[in-house]
Amino acid sequence: MLNAELFTDAGSYREKNEDAGGVFYNKTEQQLLVICDGMGGHQAGEIASQYVTEALQSRFEEENFIEPERAERWLNTTLKSVNRDLYDYAESHASYHGMGTTCVCAMVFDNHVVVANIGDSRAYLVNSREVNQLTSDHSFVNHLVMIGQITEEEAFNHPQRNIITKVMGTDRRVAPDLFVRKTNFYDYLLLCTDGLTDYVRDHEIQAQLAEQGDLQTQGHALLQLAEDKASKDNVSVVLAEIEGDKV
Repeated sequence: MLNAELFTDAGSYREKNEDAGGVFYNKTEQQLLVICDGMGGHQAGEIASQYVTEALQSRFEEENFIEPERAERWLNTTLKSVNRDLYDYAESHASYHGMGTTCVCAMVFDNHVVVANIGDSRAYLVNSREVNQLTSDHSFVNHLVMIGQITEEEAFNHPQRNIITKVMGTDRRVAPDLFVRKTNFYDYLLLCTDGLTDYVRDHEIQAQLAEQGDLQTQGHALLQLAEDKASKDNVSVVLAEIEGDKV
């Protein structure tokens, strides 16, 4: 079991926090890490992110042991089902029409992690030598990067970097991307919203996590990094210490 915790802050430019997330446990003490970043007017973003987080929590807590080879299917089917429920909920409440949320979540096993994402919230594996982004943003600018029209450096400062191409809640059918990665030789698993990654570069995240400090110190330091870079968004991370083999 990993030492993992949610750290979140509304930031200096937002009155409310539309992010949600947490670290949840099933009946056999397996872990599910979740981060959601809500969007939509009139408190709808806050509703959407909390809805998805609570739905994932309740469904996971009802599970017994999930075999590693079943984790991808569980995340895929569960996120699709939760998305349908969120869409139907929004359709039945006029003030919530069009609300949505990103979601990145991870199931952690002894030597690997299974990650699912919808939107532009990210997952990373980090050690003192590298920062490895596991997820691929569902965003307009990332599409431009992938087809070679702009560079990653240009994407970081692009005026349309906040245009998201896939979220939960706005369409009745949506499928997550799924990733399986070995965790050997990594020190941290990080899930985060774009309130961090739109303002703090990957190498700066890695440099901070290479510093000495316990989980609480490091989690709050990442929030402070976003604050120092004048992040204009809510900032949330789930940070987990990996007890993998060391070089």
